Amino acid sequence: MNTENTVLELSSDDFASADTATMNVMVGGKPSGWLWEFAGPSHPKTLNQANRTARETLHKTRLIEQAQVNGRKWIAEEQTPDQVRAGNVDYVIERLLGWSAIRIDGADVPFTDAKAREMLANPKNVSLLAQAMEFLAADSSFTKRSA
Repeated sequence: MNTENTVLELSSDDFASADTATMNVMVGGKPSGWLWEFAGPSHPKTLNQANRTARETLHKTRLIEQAQVNGRKWIAEEQTPDQVRAGNVDYVIERLLGWSAIRIDGADVPFTDAKAREMLANPKNVSLLAQAMEFLAADSSFTKRSA
């Protein structure tokens, strides 16, 4: 703790997360150079996602409360593994802004939500989906770096 009469000066921007962040896709444990750009915590796409998930949670909470008030037992909806995977893919795509130019198996693969969904939903590409999920979950991904 500073016991001297000096005052530390900071900017509110010092605490702000980055608007976007770039993930270098790993292939075989090494950076590939294929870059994916994601929306940060304060980006409009992320705020839309947060609002959607909050609405879903509030709706579920309301249904549970209504069941309890009416003396009914609440039975949670079961999801299949495919539904869980699709939800994870949606979560990533809602935050994915684009990717760098890439050629896969000799064909150019421009970024589109549909192409991203196709790639992320493919069970053979589970490591790609896992990388994106881990990147989005890590606070450090959107921490601004010192100049």
